[in-house]
Amino acid sequence: MREYLKNSLFACGTSGLPKHAFIAGRQWALVRTFKHDFFAATGLYEAADQPAQASQKPERIVLKLNRIQSFLGIPLAWVGRVLKQREFGLLQRLQSLEQVPQLIGEYGRNGFVYWYIQGHSLDETPPLPDSFFDDLKHLLGQIHRQGVCYLDLNKRGNILIGIDNRPYLIDFQISLLLQGRWCKPICTLLHREDTYHLLKHKRRLRPDLLTDREKSLSRRPSMAIRVHRFLTVPVRAVRRRILNLLYRHGFLNRDESFDPTPENNPKRFAR
Repeated sequence: MREYLKNSLFACGTSGLPKHAFIAGRQWALVRTFKHDFFAATGLYEAADQPAQASQKPERIVLKLNRIQSFLGIPLAWVGRVLKQREFGLLQRLQSLEQVPQLIGEYGRNGFVYWYIQGHSLDETPPLPDSFFDDLKHLLGQIHRQGVCYLDLNKRGNILIGIDNRPYLIDFQISLLLQGRWCKPICTLLHREDTYHLLKHKRRLRPDLLTDREKSLSRRPSMAIRVHRFLTVPVRAVRRRILNLLYRHGFLNRDESFDPTPENNPKRFAR
C-alpha cells in the first residue's frame, strides 16, 4: 500500500523520467532531474551518441513530461495532456524570442523537449550586471505584447541569467494567453503583477539600482496579490506539513539524481 501511494504522488510515478530517450533522431541520456512533483517532471539530458573524445561539451536538452500516472486508480494522464498542450502552444507562440525555451518538439502526448539554457537561476544568487533587470523588463514586455501573461515571476528559479549575462524565462505552465478587446483590462492587471514581482526581485538582489518610484512600487502588492496570498498561504502551510509527514515516514526520499528546487527540497521537510 505504501509503494502504491508513493507511486501515485508523482507525475511519472516512482520510476521517474526515462533514463534514455530517443528524440529528434538521436539517443539522449538523463543527467539529472530538476523537478518531479504531482503535475510534471523536468530533466536534463545529454547526447548519448556524441563521441567520447570530442573536446566540446555534450549537447544538452530538457525534457518536460507532464502527468502520466494515475492517482489512487483515477486516470489523470488527460490532465497532463492538457497542461502540455497549453504550455507547448504558448512557447510555440514565443519562439521568435531567444530568451525563452527554444523548442525541439513534442515527446509523446504528454511531453515536450527544448534546448538547455546554460546559466544560473536567481535562486543561486549569481552576480547580476547592472543591465539585468532592465533587460528582464524588456523581455517581459515582449512576452506581454504577444498576448501572454507570464504569472510565475514570483519564483526566482524561473528566472535565469545565461552565460551571455542576459535574462531568460522558463516554465510557462501557468501562463495565460489573453487576446481580444474584452481581455485588455485583465491583461493590464496581470501585466502589472508581473512587473511587481520583477521589482521585488530587483529590490532584494540589486537594491542599489532601484529608483525611488520602483522601491515604492515593489512594496505595494495589489489587492489581487493580497487575496492570492490570503488564499495560498494556508494551503502552502498544509502542503509543507504533508510533505514533512511523508518524508518522515519514508513515503518520499531524495534520489541522488534529483536536484530539487528550493520549494521542493526534502531537506526543508525532513527535519
